[in-house]
Amino acid sequence: MGPLRLVLSELIDREPDLKVVAQAGSLGEACYKASSVDCDMVVVDLGLPDGNGADLIAELRELCPGCAVLILSASLNPSSLARASEAGAEEIMDKLAALDGVVDAVRRLGKG
Repeated sequence: MGPLRLVLSELIDREPDLKVVAQAGSLGEACYKASSVDCDMVVVDLGLPDGNGADLIAELRELCPGCAVLILSASLNPSSLARASEAGAEEIMDKLAALDGVVDAVRRLGKG
């Protein structure tokens, strides 16, 4: 997610009712950070440098019980999307989605 992660993070932090508690650029980094922060929801990219973001969902369920997962990905490969959905992603959005729509999804899922 790279630069998009930084922009999205800044937009979310500007919202008075939302707060970014951690950012990660890989599966390993995400697992490490998820084990040390309390969060309501997580935004995950399917295309990470050390694997598929769908593999992270089960780990997140253990590390952050009850947290919602939003997949934000450029990959619209049906099998990858199905894998993420089967792993428990609450919502899947294209990276080309309007950023305000992504922020709205973060708000909605974070309150679930």
